[in-house]
Amino acid sequence: MTDTDARHETEGSPDPATAMLQYQEYYAIREQLDINVVPLPQPQVLPPEDAFSAHIPDVFRLASELQIVDAAALAQLRRFGDAAQVISDLLNQQNRKLNALLGYLLRREDHPEQRKTAFEYGGAGVGFYSATPYPLNELIELKLFMPAESAALYTIAEVIQCEAAEHNAEEGETYKVTALFRRITDDDRELMVKASLHAQSRLLKKRANERANQP
Repeated sequence: MTDTDARHETEGSPDPATAMLQYQEYYAIREQLDINVVPLPQPQVLPPEDAFSAHIPDVFRLASELQIVDAAALAQLRRFGDAAQVISDLLNQQNRKLNALLGYLLRREDHPEQRKTAFEYGGAGVGFYSATPYPLNELIELKLFMPAESAALYTIAEVIQCEAAEHNAEEGETYKVTALFRRITDDDRELMVKASLHAQSRLLKKRANERANQP
């Protein structure tokens, strides 16, 4: 039995066709995103779902918790009527300070030697360019930096496809890699879904403006 076969048996890795179907269950937006990619050390072991949170770096856990608190606060404010705007403005001022500090801490987690460019992302995973190939079923740590959402998240994913990327060869990134999230918190998956929808909205507005400005 090969190492890959053993991992399939112990961790339940889906076959390539099933994995791609799982990836396609969620909408994925084609938009560039900075990510960090690090293969899990050998022997690769996928942590149990109930123990995954212990693997998340503190700053990413904090970023996720702030997103949850912000959403809950906005939901509560709707009950205050006209006073909600004043309270919302105060919260936004505090959020800007917290986001500036959090952004500084997150930049320290973005390592140039681990940086890749994602060409698409969604609730199920990401696709990214690489100068070197990744073996199928390899487990990788992903750090995703999402400035448009004032957010960042950490996941463990599995490589489910690696193919030539001729159109990006001039950049030295000759491979397109598709990675399926294998460990991600429910809140972070929801954030990925929202981020992809927000990106689609930005793209539609951009196209509408371009059409409006055409002679």
